[in-house]
Amino acid sequence: MKSLQWGILGTGKIARTLAQAIQASETGTLVAVGSRTQEAAETFGTEFSIPKRYPTYQAMLDDPDMEAVYISLPNHLHAEWTVKCAEAGKHILCEKPFTVNYAEAVPVIEAVKRHDVFLMEAFMYRCHPQTAKLKQLVSDGAIGEVRLIQSNFCYNMGPRYENIRLSNPAAGGGIMDVGCYTASMSRLIAGSEPEQVVGVAHIGPISRVDEQATASLRFPGGIVANLACATQVGADNTLRVWGSEGSILVPNPWFPGESGNKILLQKTGQEAPTEIVVDGGAGLYAIEVDTVARYLDDRRAPSPCMTWEDTLGNMAVLDKWRQAVGLVFDVERA
Repeated sequence: MKSLQWGILGTGKIARTLAQAIQASETGTLVAVGSRTQEAAETFGTEFSIPKRYPTYQAMLDDPDMEAVYISLPNHLHAEWTVKCAEAGKHILCEKPFTVNYAEAVPVIEAVKRHDVFLMEAFMYRCHPQTAKLKQLVSDGAIGEVRLIQSNFCYNMGPRYENIRLSNPAAGGGIMDVGCYTASMSRLIAGSEPEQVVGVAHIGPISRVDEQATASLRFPGGIVANLACATQVGADNTLRVWGSEGSILVPNPWFPGESGNKILLQKTGQEAPTEIVVDGGAGLYAIEVDTVARYLDDRRAPSPCMTWEDTLGNMAVLDKWRQAVGLVFDVERA
């Protein structure tokens, strides 16, 4: 794997997670941070001993020594700064969701192709060996034909309306923040794009985004999936897959650790499930960082990591889900 000099755009909570991951990775060195103010850049830089601290995003991209960028900005800024990273010749790990909608995503990926840089949407769970093992079990017919998928990702952050996750102007809401995980997982398991997406949601009167939402997806071959996401309610964040010859339960699909990750395989007629333990060998986000380096020359990582086609497919599903629940962002009305 190649070694990479990294910069981070933004200084929020997830930026701190990736800063730690870059420093813990086998391939990455964190050399720069870009923020909206020098003060914020200095505070972040001091916390993580980052040598270069820039008061604007563009100033960081102008640094010739920095090779790869992690974009941790709010959702509505992803498209603009992914394109600017590509124009600056920087390799890109962009926080999910990739853009506000599918229409934004297409020209962004075209820009990445044009400037010949690496790009991956940062669904970290997709890079972990547990997800690869899960996909292998399904593909090998361990539970026969897949028929039903239940995918949940919910949390309760409370009425923190100053947070971008509860902000319509920032393209927030549960569907964009965590529903995107459930959509990406169901599509991975089904191995195709849904033919139908229907959904319901509670749109908060203050936030003007979905605060809890569900969707039902119908895939080719009779596969049906139910997705649940929320920012205002805790739930059983598990993945369940039922097939013609058994079922699979993944207790911790989104944040698998370095070791002890379990997939429970229940064959029809079997008294107790078979416990399949998958070790990651490293921290979840460090694996993601090293995935960028591993596939840098290919400019994209292979499935089950997020391929460019996978990213576009997921954005299309999120569009249909939001359309079904009547959620439009202010940036889409302009």
